[in-house]
Amino acid sequence: MTLEELSPQYRAEAARLRERLRVLRRDYELAQGDERFLLRRRITQMSEMLTQTRELAELTAHYYERSRGRNAKYRL
Repeated sequence: MTLEELSPQYRAEAARLRERLRVLRRDYELAQGDERFLLRRRITQMSEMLTQTRELAELTAHYYERSRGRNAKYRL
């Protein structure tokens, strides 16, 4: 499997993360006290995961294109 073939999987995972974040944000609005604090932490962490997943989807989709600049964040 090439990196380019991984891109759709990253995009699908990003869609699942987006949906889960939507549910967590709705729950956050209804929550109170400690539950609200815990939900905020989960939302923050999952938002970071979503950002990374989107970036990796884009990187893997165009990894083999010479004219495309590389993302320094994910460079070895």
